[in-house]
Amino acid sequence: MILLDDGAFFIKRSINGDAASASGHLLHRCGSGDGVLDAYECVGTYEREASGAWGASVKVPCDVATGSCTRRLGTFKTNHDAITALWKARRDTRFTCQH
Repeated sequence: MILLDDGAFFIKRSINGDAASASGHLLHRCGSGDGVLDAYECVGTYEREASGAWGASVKVPCDVATGSCTRRLGTFKTNHDAITALWKARRDTRFTCQH
């Protein structure tokens, strides 16, 4: 299920679980619409952590010192808060394909 969509990015909830417990992905559309269906890449995620809180992270340019290619956006009380943080960070992500 698509939760948010601005034409270039969209957040899609996983089909596993209900709305209150399912994780999801921030996706960036690829291609120019030349018959390529569902061409996209994952640039972020939100998910419920073992503690019951929600986490969100985005794909960023890799840090040579740490080797990390993700930036944690934080820990949140609700999935709505995690989704909001992910959506606000969408333009800061690293993506390899062009819209």
